[in-house]
Amino acid sequence: MAVTTPASARVAARVGVRPARRRRPKPGNALLLALLVACTYAVFAHGAVGLPAESHLQIGVALVAIGAAIGWLFSHSLSLRAPARAWIGVGLLVGFAAWCGLSLLWSVAPDETWATLNRTLAYALVVVLAIAAGSSATRPIERLALGWLVIAVVCALYAIGGKVIPGVSLLGVDFDHTALFSRLREPLEYWNALALVAVLAVPIALRMATDVTRTPVVRVAAVCAMYVLMTCLGMTYSRGGLLAVMVAVLVLTLLGGPRLRGLAVFGATLVALLPVLSLAFSRSALKGVRIPLDERTPDGIVLGMVMAGSLLALMIAAWGMLRLEERVSWTPNSTRLVWRGLGAAGGLLALFVVLTIATSKGGPTQFFDDAWKEFTKTSQDNDSDPARIVSSNSGNRWVWWKEATGAWSDRPLRGWGAGSFPVTHLLYREVELDVRQPHSVPLQFLAETGIVGAALALGALGFLLFAALARIRGMAGGRERDIAVALFAGAVAWLVHGFIDFDWDIPGVTIPALAFLGVLVAIPRHDGSTGAVPPAPTPTAGRSVAPRAAALGVACVVLGLVIVSSILPAWANSKATAAVAVSRTASDAELRDAAAEADTAARLDPTSVTSLLAAADLAQNRGRLLQARGYLLDAVDRQPYSLTAWRRLMRLALTTADRPGARAAAMRLLELDPIGTKGTLPLVGRLVLFNVPASGSPTATGTPLSPAFSAAPPAATPTPQSAPASIPPPG
Repeated sequence: MAVTTPASARVAARVGVRPARRRRPKPGNALLLALLVACTYAVFAHGAVGLPAESHLQIGVALVAIGAAIGWLFSHSLSLRAPARAWIGVGLLVGFAAWCGLSLLWSVAPDETWATLNRTLAYALVVVLAIAAGSSATRPIERLALGWLVIAVVCALYAIGGKVIPGVSLLGVDFDHTALFSRLREPLEYWNALALVAVLAVPIALRMATDVTRTPVVRVAAVCAMYVLMTCLGMTYSRGGLLAVMVAVLVLTLLGGPRLRGLAVFGATLVALLPVLSLAFSRSALKGVRIPLDERTPDGIVLGMVMAGSLLALMIAAWGMLRLEERVSWTPNSTRLVWRGLGAAGGLLALFVVLTIATSKGGPTQFFDDAWKEFTKTSQDNDSDPARIVSSNSGNRWVWWKEATGAWSDRPLRGWGAGSFPVTHLLYREVELDVRQPHSVPLQFLAETGIVGAALALGALGFLLFAALARIRGMAGGRERDIAVALFAGAVAWLVHGFIDFDWDIPGVTIPALAFLGVLVAIPRHDGSTGAVPPAPTPTAGRSVAPRAAALGVACVVLGLVIVSSILPAWANSKATAAVAVSRTASDAELRDAAAEADTAARLDPTSVTSLLAAADLAQNRGRLLQARGYLLDAVDRQPYSLTAWRRLMRLALTTADRPGARAAAMRLLELDPIGTKGTLPLVGRLVLFNVPASGSPTATGTPLSPAFSAAPPAATPTPQSAPASIPPPG
């Protein structure tokens, strides 16, 4: 057997043999994959809203950022390039995070402020990581778009499964999530957020379906994906989602690409949806509330069959359109003729609307007056009624917008503190509606962080959007530009949707949109057509290592602080929850251990009162009422605007016959929640019975209930008053 030895480099060069190229790992691709994993977790962890899911997401993003910093500073395997306006946007976003942190000094809800600070820091890191991925990965725009399309379709299929197969549990996944509401909302637990997830992916599917450079199988699959997304969007009954998808399609059409082809595919998909949505909106078992499983299952099977039939018909139509596309020669004159026809149809539709309004009862004036009254009226919104899609009612948003405007007008410069709307809502509401956000991101910024915070946040988004638009305008026509336009359309739809909802507080929809913008504003260091990456420069030795090591140390310290800031609230909340879960019949040793856990939680999170309330509960269970009172006093001292803490303090005062304490707590409750008929006013009403001595009753025997009643004169009954513009903390 002959033995051969590899030729030397000199011999190989002489005979023209090129050495095999070693495939270097692509850290940019790994970074892009990490961003998609973060998006997946945020979507399927119920939007990553609240603890501990949001903390897990923030910690993961920070750890990825540490790895990216190592790659950027030492191996030079990552690039970080973007235009100046993009970096201005990143700087403004970091500035907004700093302003949120500074608002801890005056916030009326410091625990929510801390949560908003951590959330904003995570958003800023996502934008920077997306810029690094867009600068370093191979075909980052297309890969990010395809990855998000897969995530959104899987999410939509899971949501639709709650309608079609509610009684099925597959591999531990239970699809019976429409037991309470027929309106789709899982896995994000909020229908408008689920609709926005679908909206962010619709432009991507539409552009892939109209790309003539792709295979027919891929294009038909994209049409199927868009059908699934639009079906999910329709079953969320989300008017904001429908508005957002119209904005996305409009942006997609205006910025070029296969415009007419895109409108044709979108229209064909809407036609295929008609049988499915008609059935879903008409059957009581598919649109009702708390419908038994045995009633939903048969109608779900019928709905699944109709969906399958409509999808099959759409696939046949799409395949026929592809065949027709190859045979028919399309000329510019044909394009102009079609656009004129669409313009004429739009004009006729507008004329019909105008005539309908003009001939309505009472004329145009009465029509618009009625529409405005319907929009601004306060009513109990029927969330599970599909008819709400065509309703002009704002869903009580007008009420919440007025509350946010009132809060901002009293503190226009600095606001009440980031995340403070749950408190100011109680101060300024005129109707008792439970809500935590004003359902408008700009108004939420103004009410919570004032003009300064709103200018920083909205300015950051504006600079990133304009940088992305400039990048798109500078790109040559083709597949990459079309997908970039799709990502940009999704980001614009997310921004528009935020004007009528609280998307900033939902990482499951905000992180994908910010990742879109970060990748779009990046300046790639490789040729998009070949994917060739220039060789990385060899790190120089000697004195150049020290500055990089120092920079890495600073980055690790900063990111470590971000991680600690994310861990502490989640850790404290976990300990407080475990302490509350201890049964009242537990042994004294178990109660003592639980009390120690609550004390530790109070030290871990000095802004929250949850741990102090848990400690007060445990003290009461152990019969230590004075100790419980001390914990509650610490709670109202830590958060003077905490309605829960003041209610607990008043209940304890009533229990211990502490008349001055109950009276002081009652007055504070009326300041914080003047119209709280569900909790505040009934509790304050108990003070009347508490203050009337037994001898004052018509049927009294003359024997007082306790020395406390007979020792002090009865107090006047407090009456609810309107909240002042700025309520000072209690003395």
